[in-house]
Amino acid sequence: MVTKTNRENMQKPDWMNDEEWAWFKERTASLELIRSDAHADVEAYLADPAGRSTGQNAQGGFPTLLLTTIGRKTGKQRTTPAVFMRDGEDMIVVGSLAGYDQHPSWIMNLQANPNCWVQLDFDKYAAVARDVTTEEREALWPRLVKVFPAWGYFQMQTERPFAVKRLTVSAPA
Repeated sequence: MVTKTNRENMQKPDWMNDEEWAWFKERTASLELIRSDAHADVEAYLADPAGRSTGQNAQGGFPTLLLTTIGRKTGKQRTTPAVFMRDGEDMIVVGSLAGYDQHPSWIMNLQANPNCWVQLDFDKYAAVARDVTTEEREALWPRLVKVFPAWGYFQMQTERPFAVKRLTVSAPA
């Protein structure tokens, strides 16, 4: 289980260089930093959405979408960036929260209300989220960690199984 007290003991994965590792450790040192970065990433995405969904203009070069959920406590729209993988017409997202021992808020929001909105570059869609089945997860996981190797690394750091959601577009937004 990854907690603030044992993050210092995490070992650098082979696929990261020292500079990337230092950046990662700094930017994920606390949930507050992760949330702050997410807010800044949303603003950057909205200011220049071109190429984000393919990773060409996204942090780290990973395919990124904006996911808007309805807050389970507030009822207000909440938007967060999420690395994703295409599976046919659907988008697959993983609630890793950098390996912390709790689910990200957006996962809990989708558990309470699966209706959401997705922005891919300039295009916005209404979508419905659902948990992938155990069989789907087993089939998708190798592809997911190929898209974003950190998911595999983070999953090894915690006992919490990451929520994996399938987002299916229901209509243009």
